[in-house]
Amino acid sequence: MKTFFVAASLALAASAAHANDESDHWFNDGLAWYQHPCGMQAFVKYGKSDAPDVRRNYYITQQHPDMCAKLFP
Repeated sequence: MKTFFVAASLALAASAAHANDESDHWFNDGLAWYQHPCGMQAFVKYGKSDAPDVRRNYYITQQHPDMCAKLFP
């Protein structure tokens, strides 16, 4: 019985260690939120979306930061 509790505790600890694997990068492989000109607010709202228009807007705003407010309202 003691072995079961030790094994369960180790499994719980291992799953907790992997629970905070959230990326701070756009689409998990793009720029970090603080490197993109639109900043944290746009990242929180759109950073994990797989929609094609969001990805298109992501690339446009890298070249034209003044369009952040229009493309990521």
